[in-house]
Parts: sequence; C-alpha cells; structure tokens
Amino acid sequence: MDWRSQLSATSILSIGGADTVSFLQGQLSNDMHALDDTHCQWTAYHQPDGRVLAVPLVLLQGNVASLVLPTDIVDDIRQRLSRYVIRAKVEFSVGDGLCGLGGADLAGKLPSLPIPQPGCVTRTAGGLLLAGYSKQRILACGPPDNPDWQPINDALTEEPETIWQLADIRDGIPRVTTANQSRYTAQMLNLDLIGAISFSKGCYAGQEIIARTQNLGKIKRRLYRLGSATEITGDDVCLADGKKVGEILNRQRSPGDQPAWEYLAVIRLDQRKAELYNDGTPLGLLDLPYPVPD
Repeated sequence: MDWRSQLSATSILSIGGADTVSFLQGQLSNDMHALDDTHCQWTAYHQPDGRVLAVPLVLLQGNVASLVLPTDIVDDIRQRLSRYVIRAKVEFSVGDGLCGLGGADLAGKLPSLPIPQPGCVTRTAGGLLLAGYSKQRILACGPPDNPDWQPINDALTEEPETIWQLADIRDGIPRVTTANQSRYTAQMLNLDLIGAISFSKGCYAGQEIIARTQNLGKIKRRLYRLGSATEITGDDVCLADGKKVGEILNRQRSPGDQPAWEYLAVIRLDQRKAELYNDGTPLGLLDLPYPVPD
C-alpha cells in the first residue's frame, strides 16, 4: 500500500540568514558544510554533557536551514539555539504543513513528480519540496494551494500520522520529545548508526563526550526494536526476575499485524538477547534496517 499522512505533530524550525551554516555547524552534530540544496541529513542537538535534546532531519535551501522536529519540542529548541546567536546573522521561524508519503511504489504512483532517493532533495515543477526521509518514505513540504498536491492526494491513501510514527520505529529512527529529552546520549539512540554524527567536524555542544564514548568503546546501551502481542502500559524493560535492563523510548500500535505493538527501547547490550518483559508481558526482539554492533 502507498499512502500519505498529514504530520500535524511535526513542525519545521527554520533558521535563515547569512550565518546560518556557520551558526548551526557549532550547534549540531552533523557536518552542515556537507549539505546543499539537493541533499538532507539526520543530525542531533545535545546538551554539553552529551545528552540528546533533538534528532531533526535538516534541509538546506540557500541560506535557510529547515529542522524537522516534533511539534512539542520545537519552541524549546528555538529558545535554546537563540541563546547562542550572539552576533550571528540568523533569524528563527516556525512552520508546519508537512506531509509524509510512504510505500514501495511511490515512483510508479506519482510518475509526474521527481521522487528523491534517501538523503536527497528534489523540487516539483510547482515548487513542492520532496526530501528522501528513508528507504520507502518521503517528506513533502509546500503551501496547501500548490497544484502538485493534487496527484499526491489522488494517488495515495490517506492514513493517520501514527502510521508515519510506526514507520519511524521500523526504520530505527528515534523520536525525541518532551517525554524523553535529556535522558540519553547519542550512541544510546544509535545516532552514529543512522548517520547523524560527524566524527571529523569541529566542536559542537556535547562533542567531547560523544567522541570519547566512540573512541573508548564504552557503549553499554543501544536502541533496539521490540514487539508485544498486547499493549503495555509502563516504560520499563525487565528480565524475568523483574530486574530492569532498559526502557521504552517510542511506541505505536501495528494495525493488522503481529506483533500488535512495536517499540524502540534503549537496552543494555549484555541483555539484548535475554527474555524481556514489561510487567509480565513478553517483549520480542525485532529486526532493524541497520546492524547494531555487539
């Protein structure tokens, strides 16, 4: 099935001005100098102690960078970034109007549109921006009166935003919200595995902690995908004896599929293959689209 979803719980934080790239280069974990208007990248914003505050997809069009973020943290991230502007020539604005497109045959269903590959950005003839979000998903952005929305609306089945967030879980992309900000370091959320960290760029907030963790090999917890046959209510991931070895980061119902619920959870590496539970409900380990090192 090929589908579309209005992303009402996702917003765009735009940073524009002559110093946009240099300003964000000192704040975000990926290399802004590697971006141009035909590419997008995952990145992250951290506290000085290396704890993750946000994991946005970032697009760069001219001197305007667009950070795609959960709506509930967008104002917090704007306020945090604005503290470091000092003399940088940048301005902030917040927008919405994002639509997620998903499916295995988007190019076949939308032959009139330039479907981008993952990590690439294209523009339609009418100016609609299309970003390759992951292997079978595209992020579309543009004003509601853009004529290029019409073939999208005609060809794709409308689905709720929860389907998009379920796809995030299946793609192993962590969704950092107010509920889990400042709790995990980059490697705990597999940010190094999804290409959100540059280990060759200069300094940014949290860089020393992230680099030291990577270089010394002291990664004790990682992000894994789990499933359960019934809904769980708590966040703890435990062994059979009740000992806690991890916690749920994101969760979504999986309609029509088994397991009925899927999760991203941060789990101790040495317990990832153990029998896991939440209050007696078994949690099974599911595949991610990328390998997680031992």
